[in-house]
Amino acid sequence: MLEWKNGNTFTPIVTLYPNNFTLNSPAGVHFQDSRYCMIGIDPVQKQVAIRPVSKQEIDQNVVNLQQLHKVSIGKGYVRISNKAVISEIASLIGKDVNGDKFAANYDVGNGMLMVDLQQKL
Repeated sequence: MLEWKNGNTFTPIVTLYPNNFTLNSPAGVHFQDSRYCMIGIDPVQKQVAIRPVSKQEIDQNVVNLQQLHKVSIGKGYVRISNKAVISEIASLIGKDVNGDKFAANYDVGNGMLMVDLQQKL
């Protein structure tokens, strides 16, 4: 009997490298119109929240500009570079990261991508 396997074509995945986060297409779809984002870390739940920030939010000064991270959009991926944040995450999970993939889901109600650091793929 065949046992069908899950693919990653429609699965939001965030890959952590020593210098950046890379979001695959399903994870990055909500960032296509944003050039900046905010990153939050929950050390108790071991989760990372990545929230796209609109130009309107920046223009209206409703976000702290010092908390913004640049979003780079490529063909089929979104990249957010910040070595300090990645180092903090590596300390939180107790290991260096280099291409480690984690499950993610978009929290529509709060408008942010949630990365579960306990759910390594």
